[in-house]
Amino acid sequence: MLDTHNKPMAIKGLTSYRYKGRYGFIMIGATDKADGLKQAQRSTSDKVSIDKLEVWNGSQYERVQE
Repeated sequence: MLDTHNKPMAIKGLTSYRYKGRYGFIMIGATDKADGLKQAQRSTSDKVSIDKLEVWNGSQYERVQE
């Protein structure tokens, strides 16, 4: 099985984010954390919160700072 949820997935020009959804991670390419939350909301019917958003730091995903 590929471990794609632990790798950056955004295209060039965007930052890789992931959001911990109900059924696993939602992989996101966004310009900043506000855009990351906006993109996450498009992919879930749940209310999104910043504490479930993570950003790629160049070597791994880490929680987004408020």
